[in-house]
Order: sequence, then structure tokens, then C-alpha cells
Amino acid sequence: SNHFIDDEIGETLLITLYMKSIETRNEKAIIKDYQAVELVDKIDYDFSKFSSATITSVGVAIRAKYYDDMLKLFIENSKNPVIVIIGCGLDSRYNRIGKSANNAKFYQLDIPEVIDIRKKLIKPKENETYISSSMLDTEWIETLKNENPSGSFLFIIEGVLMYFSKNDVQTVFERLAMNFSQSEILFDINNVWMSKNSHRQDSVKLMRAKFIYGTDNDKVMETWADNLKFISTKYYTDFNSWNRLGVKGWIMKLIPRFKKSGRMLHYKII
Repeated sequence: SNHFIDDEIGETLLITLYMKSIETRNEKAIIKDYQAVELVDKIDYDFSKFSSATITSVGVAIRAKYYDDMLKLFIENSKNPVIVIIGCGLDSRYNRIGKSANNAKFYQLDIPEVIDIRKKLIKPKENETYISSSMLDTEWIETLKNENPSGSFLFIIEGVLMYFSKNDVQTVFERLAMNFSQSEILFDINNVWMSKNSHRQDSVKLMRAKFIYGTDNDKVMETWADNLKFISTKYYTDFNSWNRLGVKGWIMKLIPRFKKSGRMLHYKII
């Protein structure tokens, strides 16, 4: 089951999987992801090279937990909630949110190589559809609209946008804005400094995939479409669990360049 390790983006999906499995075993765990633990045991890959990346493991867990919580709220407060996870990798958000998952329709989108692996390792639930596609194709957009004429959509784009060009990122947002009014987007981005310094990031420096897109302006997406509206930004350092990193985490909090190196944004399409 090892052929996909050559795929650079494929490698990034294994990092986050491994980080979630490590986190689950921590006594102060931010998330409990038993499926991640199971998959790491199953997949034939040398994960040990990622084992020193503690900042990444806390960051990945904080981000996963924040999106999980936001997702539960969205499902509770929406009529016909439709959850679209763009760049799903081997993430098991569906399982992590518990009973809420029964009350929504899920779409998991990723490139064909990744979806092939996902299908082998994680069986889709009844209310869950896997989509084999690049986020830059348009066919999946038509499919979502046709299958959910009265859906309330939430798009989660987690750990994805930094690997694409600004043009590609803008294209995706323009298309979402054009096709899904009255919906929401949760996504994360890096600042410009981080996009130029991915070789310093404790896990990415071990991989071939490099960061490309970064912006220092959380509202730049508002300029891409009239109906894109910025709602909020969360920094990793906003969460109490960040303090687990001790002095290293404290220093990152104090230096804006580090503090803002990765942010989690919430947008509405009105």
C-alpha cells in the first residue's frame, strides 16, 4: 500500500494523520482521533521522521478541534446542512464530531490518488460521498448544486491553500462565491513570511511539497467577490492548549511574524 508516498501532497496527508495519532495518545489530548491511531498502525510508512515536530502536532490538533467545534455548531444551526471537506486526505472528522454527523450530508473531496487510498482504508458512511477531483475542476461544483438544491453549505479547506498559487486560491473562492450564496467557508492560510520559509517549519521541511500561497491580509478574499464576507480570524496562540509548548510557544505568541504565520479564517458567502 506504499505507492502513494511518492506523491508530494500525499506525504502531507500522512503528516497530519500521524500528528492526530500522536495527539490522541497524549494524556492532555486536544482531540481524540482513534481512527488516526488505527490507520497509522495499518499504513506501511516510516512515520518516525515526523516524531520531533511538536509544534506541528499541537497546531494540527488545535485546528482540527476548532473546525470540529465550528462544524457541530453549523449542523445544529442550519437547515439541510451539507458539509464539503476540500482536501480531506485521510481525516476522520466525521467520526470525531460524534452524533452530529448523522444530521448532515458529507462530501469528502481530494485528488483521485488520495481518494483511492481513502476508499481502501475508510469506508464512506451512508450520508457521505467521496469525490475524486482537484478542487480546481468545476464538475464537483455542479454535482453539489444538483444534489442539494436546498442545502446550507459549509466548506472546510484545511491545510490545503498554502500549497497552491494565489491565482488558484482566488479561482476557488470566486467559484464558491458565484455558486453557493448563503454558505460558509472555514479555511487556514499562512502569512507571506511563512510561505517563503516553509523550510523552517518543523514538519514541512522534511517533505518535498513546499508552501506557495501566503497573505498578510485576512480580508483580501473580500476583494475577490462582492458577496464574500470576512467573519473572524483565530490564531493558534489564542487557544489554551497552545501553552503546552512552553517557552517555545510563549515566544511565538510574542512575535507577530510567528503568531500570524498560520491563521484560521471564517468567511460567509452572502
